[in-house]
Amino acid sequence: MDARTYALWRKHVDKLPPLEGYPVSSHRFTAGEQLASAGEPLTNLCFVVEGYATVHRMMENGRVALLREYQGIQCIGELEFLMRYPTLTCDIRATTAGAMLCIPLDEVGEKLAADAAILAFLGREVARKLERTSRLATQDRLYPVSARLAAYLLYAQRNRQQDVHLTRLSELMGTSYRHLLRTLREFCDAGWLTHEAGQYRVLDAEALARMAGQIRYD
Repeated sequence: MDARTYALWRKHVDKLPPLEGYPVSSHRFTAGEQLASAGEPLTNLCFVVEGYATVHRMMENGRVALLREYQGIQCIGELEFLMRYPTLTCDIRATTAGAMLCIPLDEVGEKLAADAAILAFLGREVARKLERTSRLATQDRLYPVSARLAAYLLYAQRNRQQDVHLTRLSELMGTSYRHLLRTLREFCDAGWLTHEAGQYRVLDAEALARMAGQIRYD
């Protein structure tokens, strides 16, 4: 590792698998940068260690589905690596500036596939994402937009996300932009939110928590 990569790795080492002995490189990305594109060859196993990103998939009808949001330590390519897929299956785009660590699979792919510690870490990541995807899919079917939106706003507040991207949020909620705005306006009229300088700020977290019930987005 070069000095910059080593410093980034050491900063997050307690949340990463053991990467000693691997040719790790680092990449700093900017907001809006494409981190992965569906159909492209799987060339690296990556670990996003700083910043936020969103995961999208193009459906057969031409619509793009927002599958999830990345924050904290996240893997890119672990599903494809474990399933031996040669290409990436989703699009991942950065929503903020950040950084990731990358391991070239053409050099050490077989070594990674035989590394029990790496495989255990990747298995936990896939299981965690599966649990979250299953939970969110169930919430989407069984709860109204108002309850899911209340839970998301509390989640955003906990993670200090001040700027809520409304188009992306409507995709995540699986609702129209118009219906999202109407629900946000209802929350503002109830005194739960305030809308200032283009941003929504929580005023009554307890009321939102009652609306959200058991729903969570972490």
